[in-house]
Amino acid sequence: MPYFTLRFQRGEQSNSRSDSRNVSNPTKPVRLGIVGCGAVTREMHLPAFIQSPNVEVTYLCDRITKNTQLAKQEYGLPDARVTAEVKDFAGQVDAALVAVPPKFHAPVTCELLGMGIDVLCEKPIALSTAEARQMSDAAKKHGRILSVGFVTRFNRNAEVFRRIVNDPLIGEVQEVIAEAGSVMGWVMTSDAYFNKKLTLGGAFFDSGVHLIDRVVDLFGDVSDIAYEDDSFGGVECNANLTGKLTIAGRAVPCRMSFSWTHGLLNGVKVIGTHGTAEVKYLDPDALIVTRTVGGEPMELAVRYQGSAPNPYLLQIEDFARAVRTRGTPKVTAESATMSLAIIERAYAARTPMKQPWVEVNR
Repeated sequence: MPYFTLRFQRGEQSNSRSDSRNVSNPTKPVRLGIVGCGAVTREMHLPAFIQSPNVEVTYLCDRITKNTQLAKQEYGLPDARVTAEVKDFAGQVDAALVAVPPKFHAPVTCELLGMGIDVLCEKPIALSTAEARQMSDAAKKHGRILSVGFVTRFNRNAEVFRRIVNDPLIGEVQEVIAEAGSVMGWVMTSDAYFNKKLTLGGAFFDSGVHLIDRVVDLFGDVSDIAYEDDSFGGVECNANLTGKLTIAGRAVPCRMSFSWTHGLLNGVKVIGTHGTAEVKYLDPDALIVTRTVGGEPMELAVRYQGSAPNPYLLQIEDFARAVRTRGTPKVTAESATMSLAIIERAYAARTPMKQPWVEVNR
């Protein structure tokens, strides 16, 4: 298999919107409060935050005291203040990460926005598009920044992949395949992944939303949705979705699969008339292109030189830039709501997945 190492130059981002009345002091880090200090915060966000010179974690909020204590101890934050109430952030922080169970995304975010605090909210943005619109409206009403934590948008291969799937290299797009699946074994500090009182769903809603966001960001909305999952009333562990994308004015089939019980592609594969392009979001440095050359299928692995930057670090740097300049973050609430709308339509069209190993007479 031929192996190519390519260099890519990054253009500097421009900010189309700014408000000079609200520009933070560019010489000081953004004072950041964190709401929710569970596993996601401690395993993913805090390792990036402490690397950034542009944010300073000054407040930790969690109603479970052990979580805030662990965050302070594990990441050397002796000066960070601790509280169980979001209201204590008033006048003490410039911005906040909201990393609580999805049920609380909307009320916590709206409270913070109303206090004049910019917000980076973990995905999914909310439990419903109605809640997501309330959050967007609150941000606009109070003149605040609201971004959503779709961290795979910050993978280094994301923009290169966008250029390739829109390039004649693979030809006219014929099908898009997206899969997210692995045996569920990551760190948890509560039952929030499984508790329908705290979340809307499982593999499709919680993990799969990353993949849906990638497809929507590349190609736009999904129509003609058919959806099945294995839920018996709890959260789904396996799900399949089929639909249509509109690409260059044509209806293109799209199929997606999601699992918490077995491994899948964990990425997006675009099939064209001349070849395919594939990206895996767990390997943010690489992408794979296949072409038929001289009648023989060839696979080209394209990889950046050097190690990939931490996408969580890129995400918080992007958010800090938006806070300081009053610019637009890479992931807006409006774009995050598009992914949630697809999930809503899928759940509304749900059919039960066939499971002959647990059912009889079907």
